[in-house]
Amino acid sequence: MLNLAHGDIEGRVVFDLGCGTGILSVGAGLLGARLVVGVDVDVETLRVARANLKFSEGVFGNLPVHFVNADVSQLYFRADTVVMNPPFGMRKRGADRVFLEAALRGAGVVWTLLGAESDPFVDRLATEKGFAWERVMDFVFSLRKTMYFHKRERRSVRVSLYRLIRFHP
Repeated sequence: MLNLAHGDIEGRVVFDLGCGTGILSVGAGLLGARLVVGVDVDVETLRVARANLKFSEGVFGNLPVHFVNADVSQLYFRADTVVMNPPFGMRKRGADRVFLEAALRGAGVVWTLLGAESDPFVDRLATEKGFAWERVMDFVFSLRKTMYFHKRERRSVRVSLYRLIRFHP
């Protein structure tokens, strides 16, 4: 995902909404973002993200990555690019919508993973917010049991990677 988004990351201000353990945030920093802000509502997860950043900086040197504890539905920001792997809306219908709406409010380019073939959902929201979009690729995510509500040790989920870009007036 980040390699494909590299041209929208390097030298830019990047937000990672629902950053979780910070993997996309750290990756964006490694790809040359001017500033990266990882946002998550879960304080414990942010502790892991900060530990991952510290480890990465021990290997690669200082990275322009910062983590913020916030609810994305209440977040107002300006960024060049958002990269995110939000909840897919499979467990709680509409969970992905809050993230995508926040991203479209705050950035000119959005790279997001969503449940497979979310084209109708993406098309409606992008059109409403003045964005063009493309489904870049589809693949299978192998998810390990990491959350208390996960019932199986491992689950495969079909996902699509989307790129949305704001129309310029």
